[in-house]
Amino acid sequence: MQRYYLAIGTITLSGFGLWLALTITDSPEHAKDALVDTISTTTPNSLITSECQEYYENIFPNAPEYGTFAEYNTSTSTTAPTTTEVDTESHSVAKRFYTHHETALDNQSRQFAGAYRISSWSFTGIGTMLAAVDTRDGSVHPFPYIIDWDFDFRPNSNLLIINPKSSLEGVFSSDAEPSCEARWYQRMKTYYFLFSNDQFVLLGPDDASGLQTSPWLQNEPMLE
Repeated sequence: MQRYYLAIGTITLSGFGLWLALTITDSPEHAKDALVDTISTTTPNSLITSECQEYYENIFPNAPEYGTFAEYNTSTSTTAPTTTEVDTESHSVAKRFYTHHETALDNQSRQFAGAYRISSWSFTGIGTMLAAVDTRDGSVHPFPYIIDWDFDFRPNSNLLIINPKSSLEGVFSSDAEPSCEARWYQRMKTYYFLFSNDQFVLLGPDDASGLQTSPWLQNEPMLE
């Protein structure tokens, strides 16, 4: 009597659940080979990218905006720091990442909100963190979240934009296969923060649940 073997395989599509692949053959070896062929030839590649592309091409770029640099223009202006010394007592990250802050103080291209400089540092597998360093007294004021993608700021504005829409222009296209891993797909939003009274206050969206708190600020309250 001829025996037949049923091979069952599962395919996980990034963020889109589980697919089941079935094939019937006359031997275990043939079953395995046939299953591989079935998976490689019948998996609809369009399903892997379509929802992700829809998000990045239509939903993400059309999300509401919560401010512009011109709207949050600051009258405080400075072109050169009045101090080159970092106040290491101003915050725990001031001493820990002293070199980054010191470099920022001496870099006019990092000017932010008039009298500040943006200091940033990154760790592989974690992301980018930043702080506003006051050029008048060297005090350090950290941004409370990890930045997965990018950020934008202006010398004469106290608005900070996380994951600006412009930074993704051209990154994903209809013939590309964008990454739909959890850290990008659907969690990727543009956030608007106002730097006020030496703190970053969320303007919108309603919450920053898509952002991870900086590991050096886990126990500090967040302003929203």
